[in-house]
Amino acid sequence: MVWGAGRGVGRMRGDELTVVGPTVVGPTVVSVLALVLSLLNLYLQRKDRRPRLKIRARYEYRVGVPEAGSPVDSPASQLHDESQEGLYMRLGDFLREHGVGYPRGSAVVRFAISNEGERVAYLGAVRLVFREGAGRRMVLDPVQKRVLPLHLAKDAANVAGSGAAEGLPVEVVPGNGVGYRFSLTRLANTLEKEGHTGNVPLALEATDRLGNAYRRTFHVNTDLWAYRDDTGKEPG
Repeated sequence: MVWGAGRGVGRMRGDELTVVGPTVVGPTVVSVLALVLSLLNLYLQRKDRRPRLKIRARYEYRVGVPEAGSPVDSPASQLHDESQEGLYMRLGDFLREHGVGYPRGSAVVRFAISNEGERVAYLGAVRLVFREGAGRRMVLDPVQKRVLPLHLAKDAANVAGSGAAEGLPVEVVPGNGVGYRFSLTRLANTLEKEGHTGNVPLALEATDRLGNAYRRTFHVNTDLWAYRDDTGKEPG
């Protein structure tokens, strides 16, 4: 009697047990793999459509005095270094060797923005940005020699190009680039005037028409480059 009841229970549990065989697992795995491959393919397609810009920076000494934020269209300088400290240390020997009296020339920081992708990029804005105090984003306007909050700057501190104020983007085709340079003395004097002293960290921020932002950090040391002569004029 007990044995018979056990058999009955065993049959009932056997009926309730669902066996998942290869015919069920196989299609499920295939569907999941197909979804993963589809998402990966979509990601790669979107990645290929995004412009790939690279920003390089270096510090230079130029005999001529450039306009702040002007495109690079003159021959390469005779002296350059990857750090402002290195440039400053070498500058004295360079001036003596070439008979150039400082501040007849100008120390600059130079940026080269190159398009290393396969799609044309359109730069809508190029700015010099940094953070102040608790993290408020600021922008340095090298043309008007002032510092103001980024959200108030709009096109005032946009040095992308002559047509930036009219909303005309700068075209950067694949394999080509555009350059910008700024007088270190002008930047240092502006920072010092606005109460920012020492080795101040900044970034060149380039924003394309799609809203992608590209940044290259650099420093401006007011102890090295801030300069004013007796007439109130400054080089660069």
